[in-house]
Amino acid sequence: MNNTAASPILELKNISFAYDAKTVLTDISFSVGRGEYLSVIGPNGSGKTTLLQIMCGHFRPPEGGAYYCGHNVNSMDIRERAKHFAVIYQQQYGSRFPYTCLETVIMGLHPHRGRFEPVRDEALSRIEQVMRLTDTFHFADKLVTEISGGELQRVMLARAIAQRPKILFLDEAMSGLDICARISMTKILRELIKNQGITVVAINHDLSTAYRFSSRVVALCGGRVAAIGAPGQVMTEEFFADVFNVRAEIIKEKGFFIHDNIIKNEREREKE
Repeated sequence: MNNTAASPILELKNISFAYDAKTVLTDISFSVGRGEYLSVIGPNGSGKTTLLQIMCGHFRPPEGGAYYCGHNVNSMDIRERAKHFAVIYQQQYGSRFPYTCLETVIMGLHPHRGRFEPVRDEALSRIEQVMRLTDTFHFADKLVTEISGGELQRVMLARAIAQRPKILFLDEAMSGLDICARISMTKILRELIKNQGITVVAINHDLSTAYRFSSRVVALCGGRVAAIGAPGQVMTEEFFADVFNVRAEIIKEKGFFIHDNIIKNEREREKE
């Protein structure tokens, strides 16, 4: 199993993590390439969100570490990390405050500005471009408390782009979106990778999106790396059975079809 990406921007080395006595991650090592769309997949409870929190420096592992361009992310202060990393979560807890969508996107400029530095015309022009790219400019004056969940996720994407990150982390950020919004958001991310060279690391419960759009996938199971590589190589019938406990049919050059039977139940019946 090759855990090394070409021209890595982020490297995870021998990471283990536990909550009190419960081990969540064990000996995790792999790298993320520059300009890569990497999806982290796996069943519930496999450690995906914990791993993302370690990658972006929010958690400090007792063993191992995450290294951005050779620097341990936990040695970087919050402002420095914000210049390089942006995170979009599934639930936007700060959205209960009645900022306008424009004000929210402007917040993405904070890591690159002084505390009392005014927002200059050049920066406002960039904000407008970003909001047009994400199709949020037409409700720029609306309060974030008055828009839909899908619209809010696009606003958060705009704020993250305005932040000019080198790595954009998505923590199930598309889970609540309908299929049209999910495809639209994913295409925007692919354009950012192509045109701006950013790297995307996404926790992805939508396996079809991970299969179609990822350059590589990392699959976690039981807190360990179960598989890593290109989606077409990793996501086999055996993979779905071992990692997700479901029966899948691979459709060549098109993707996969997951059957509605659960392998564990079948195996238990065979033992009876």
